[in-house]
Amino acid sequence: MPLPESTIEPRQCPFCEVELASAGAGFVRHIDEAPECRDAFETWRDRVTDDMRGGWPG
Repeated sequence: MPLPESTIEPRQCPFCEVELASAGAGFVRHIDEAPECRDAFETWRDRVTDDMRGGWPG
């Protein structure tokens, strides 16, 4: 049985849960405008970078 299709782009900020205007670009714009979310994103990215071969491309 196939798994349901899911998107990996957030519809809301995973750090403050605010609704995003759009998934990918909206998230990037949001973290540019919200310093607390940008800091949380950078911390998250620092923690997962070593878990991915070749580093985190995003």
